[in-house]
Amino acid sequence: MATLSPAEEAISGFMLSGLGNFGELLAAAVAENVARGGPLAAIGEAPVPVQVFKEVDLGPLPPMPTDRTFRTSGTTGQVRGARRVRHTALYDLGSVLHARRIIPNLPRRIVSLCPTEPDSSLGHMVHLLGTVDAAFTDGQVHPDTWERLRAAARKGPVFLAATAFALDALLALPGSALLSGESVVMVTGGFKGREVRLDAPGLYRALPKRLGSPRVVGEYGMSELSSQLWSQPVACGEVPGVFYAPPWLRVRAADPISGRLLDDEPGVLRFWDLANAGSVLAIETQDLGRVLPSRAGDRVELLGRLEGAELRGCSLRAEAAVRELDAASDR
Repeated sequence: MATLSPAEEAISGFMLSGLGNFGELLAAAVAENVARGGPLAAIGEAPVPVQVFKEVDLGPLPPMPTDRTFRTSGTTGQVRGARRVRHTALYDLGSVLHARRIIPNLPRRIVSLCPTEPDSSLGHMVHLLGTVDAAFTDGQVHPDTWERLRAAARKGPVFLAATAFALDALLALPGSALLSGESVVMVTGGFKGREVRLDAPGLYRALPKRLGSPRVVGEYGMSELSSQLWSQPVACGEVPGVFYAPPWLRVRAADPISGRLLDDEPGVLRFWDLANAGSVLAIETQDLGRVLPSRAGDRVELLGRLEGAELRGCSLRAEAAVRELDAASDR
């Protein structure tokens, strides 16, 4: 069990009760980083561009053997960003609280089409939410996944956690599994790969015929954050909409040139994550979005990627499998 600092204890209490002031908690976490010294002291609450995590270790000093490192997804030979943390106590608590707040009666029986590597932030999050049957390894969807889903469904509601490309690869395999209305399908990761662009509405429209009537949700997260955003459940076949941040994650859109924060206008997304206490507290992404701030949790409309931004995300791991399946179907 991790020993929490005073700021981390206060943030944990805020997560559980909702009582507290975001700005005061952020200032306390910054003060602890300053007291520890090193790069975190100089950064303060300034947003760090996600590209920097590929070049510099911004973790707490000194590095310890028990530190946990999460890395961005990537293909062979690609430089991957990394975020090193002392522990995942706030990550774990916040992930479970927010997921179960947004998705009522989220099943604990999970079939996962997400990365299984120990440095995968997404894989770590999925394992926090229940008992996982991993059906995706080395960028490939297991050929018996449909049977795994049917077997799980015979026991009750199922949570199918998948990246967009992994879900598309599953649909390219023969089979079906009619999940109940209490089941949930999570879709995360981008729909645009290096060589393949998925038809997002078409992917969602294909789900009822193959998966029955589960609720469908979208998830947004990244290795540089400890918190996730979720969309509220929609009926199977519909496209998930606005994403909701937890109260301990502040989101703002910024002008990509001037850095000026924008009100109800599209811009690059910046995040201030209290669950990142003890590491980098704020990041600037290359994702575009429109933000509606709210004390109960900011609402975010995702609008794609900044022009020229490097592609990233767990869906890239499954893109090769999609290309292979498409090639096989053309033969």
